[in-house]
Amino acid sequence: MAALEAAIILVLLHGPNGHEILLNPATVTSMHSAIEGKANELMTDEVKCVVNTTDGKFVSVVETCATVWALIRKSEQP
Repeated sequence: MAALEAAIILVLLHGPNGHEILLNPATVTSMHSAIEGKANELMTDEVKCVVNTTDGKFVSVVETCATVWALIRKSEQP
């Protein structure tokens, strides 16, 4: 009988107060970024991206959405 192995890949992000956030990329449903030249309406000026998850919650991070997307794509590679 073959053994079944499973692994959960987590992406390391950072909150506006500097704390580390481990995010499962499989739970990401959408991302929203701050608009350059406009007042940041995503809570604080440090927040660059809001990541929505499958459980209806969201995570505010200091990384840009482009960086978050790149980390997610990298985590999908074998």
